[in-house]
Order: sequence, then C-alpha cells, then structure tokens
Amino acid sequence: MLMSAAVAWSGMLCTPTAWAGMFGCVPERSGVCATRGWRDALLDADAPRLIAPAWRFHTGRLNRSSPVVSRDTVYVGSHDGKLYALDAADGKAKWTFQTDGELTSSPATDADAVYVAAADGTIHRIDAASGQPRWSVRTGTPLPPPYMGWDFYQSSPVVADGVVYVGAADGRVYALAAADGKQLWSFQTRARVRATPAVADGVVYAGSMDGNLYALDARSGKPRWTFKTAGNPQFPLGEVQSSPAVVDGVVYFGSRDGFLYALDADTGAKRWTFDNKGSWVISSPAVAGGMVYVGTSDAHTVLGLDAATGKQQWSFDARGRVFSSPVVVGNAVYVGLCDGELIALARSTGKLLGYVSTEGTIYSSPAVHEGSVYFGSDDGFIYAAR
Repeated sequence: MLMSAAVAWSGMLCTPTAWAGMFGCVPERSGVCATRGWRDALLDADAPRLIAPAWRFHTGRLNRSSPVVSRDTVYVGSHDGKLYALDAADGKAKWTFQTDGELTSSPATDADAVYVAAADGTIHRIDAASGQPRWSVRTGTPLPPPYMGWDFYQSSPVVADGVVYVGAADGRVYALAAADGKQLWSFQTRARVRATPAVADGVVYAGSMDGNLYALDARSGKPRWTFKTAGNPQFPLGEVQSSPAVVDGVVYFGSRDGFLYALDADTGAKRWTFDNKGSWVISSPAVAGGMVYVGTSDAHTVLGLDAATGKQQWSFDARGRVFSSPVVVGNAVYVGLCDGELIALARSTGKLLGYVSTEGTIYSSPAVHEGSVYFGSDDGFIYAAR
C-alpha cells in the first residue's frame, strides 16, 4: 500500500438538497455531489495537505455498503445485517437497526426516513431520527444467479417524488409508496436485478443480470424501450450490474461483457461503446463536465472518457480491480480501490491528488459531505477521511 499522500479539502462542501442521501447523490445517479465554495487551488497537488482518517467506526464485518450523508448523519450498512446511523463529525453511533440479512446495498434518505434493502429480500423504511421501523416489504423468491461468484452488491433504493424504486433478487424492479410501502407497480426481468435504478424525466432506468437495460415509465412501470448488451464468450448474457447514470439525455452504464455503453435516454439507441477488452465494468459511472468516470475490473484502471464520443481522455493505473463507483466533487474524482486505498484524482487529467490507506479491500463507494469523504472497507471499519 502507498504511504499517505496529499489533497486539500477545506472549502469543499457537498450541499444538501431535497435528494441528499442516496447512491449516486441524485435520482439520475450522476455521481455528482453539488459543491459550493471550492476553488481550483484547493485541489492543487503542488501545494498538498495530508489526507488521513478523521475517525473510523468498527463493525467487525465486511463493509461493502456505500454510505450516504444527510443532516450530519452517516447512514451505512454492514455484513452484520445492521444499518448504522453515525455522527458525521465524530463517528459515534446514534442508533442501529438490525435486519435479517447482510446489507451490501446503499441506504437512501428523504426528509424523515431511511430506506434500505437487505439480503433476505426485505425493503425497510426506518425513522431517520430514532431508528424505529416504519414499514417493511418482502420481495419474492430469488432467481438463480446466471454466474458464480462476485455477487457483492444488492440494488440500492432511489427515492424520487414520494416513490421508492429498487431492484431485487427475484428479478423485479419495484415502485413502492414511500409513505406506507404500498406497491405501486413491479416489472419482471429474467434475472436478478443488482443494479441501482436511475430516475430522470419520468423514466426509471434499470439494468438486470439478464443483460438488458430497461427504460420503464415511472408512473406505470410499463417499458418504453429495452436495450440488449452485446455479451461475450465468457458472459454471453452481458450481465448488467453497473448502475446507470442519466445526464443530458444520455444513459451511461457498464456490463460484464467489458463494454461501457452510452444510449439515447429517449429511444435506447446506442450513441457509443467503449471496449475494455473483456474487463468487467461493475463500477457505476459518474458523469460531470462532459466527462464520464468509471472503474474497471481486470483492466485495473480508473478511466476518464469524453461523454459525447466515448474517447479515452486519461487512464489511472489502480494496480487492482475497481468495483467501487466514483463520486465527483469540485475538480476531483473519489473512488475506492481493491488494494485498500481511497483515492482522489484530478477530474481533467487523472493525476493522483491524494489517498488514504486501509487494511482491507474497498468495494464500498465514497460519499462526500462538508469536507469529508466517508466509505467502508473489508477491514471491518467505516471511515471518515479529511
């Protein structure tokens, strides 16, 4: 592992919005946290300042859930089946909620509640202040996996306009009323749904392990279009585990067939593909400023691509698999690596700005809020780094 390097954090703030607190920052799942008060000089690697853990919280189990931050509270799940509410400033537990399955999905929050999907197929709504249960909905019998191994993530809930959208191991995409959990609709795919849906302009975009990306009407669940990935000899289905991002009328997502796809959001027509030569794209892309940022598996890279053409602008050698999904704040891209480091890269060049090391693989994706970055590690800890 690398020794501590540097990046400047002060003045970099993730502004809370009505949608604060979900995987990918917003329902469109762009991976962009709103910022205010940052300056380019603050992320100048020539004038660094050390980045190190401000605190860490011990769960004792694998931590592959991605944290979300709302109202100065960090919500994150763990393989111990607990959802933790931690004080963002010092990492002390405010409350815990025990589920009946591992938590590898990321929670989502709205004004007063937290939503999380457990590995036993249950979706929970929990009071954000007290940790008390409000409702739970059980999904159906899981479909058999179309592959073996590397099934690390569950679909995470997305909350938009009073509706919770989430995928499940039974192959369905669910729309549940946030207030009471009532099922508004469900859509059946042909394999497990591990990708987190994205919601934009009245459409829900959801990938399935059957190799399709579906565009569903947000009100009715009826399909508007379906796109089939190319697949390859090892993974002919072209399983989709990468969660889509919808930005400026384009849907971006990756597949186990090694391609990153860009589709027209209205029609599903292919705009471009980027070929990773068979290397899985399980990482979910972030899109900002005309660039797409994503990690790859066997290629061991974090990529910066032109959003309009798919042309590679830069590549960072991660020295191992990258399953974590990038988050963009200001002029930096933050992502976890399988070698146990959380890194900050310059958006325009991919130059390393800073990193902090842990003793375990990082499959968790970071959340950035008020000058701190939060993430989980397989070493049994949840971290806040500054």
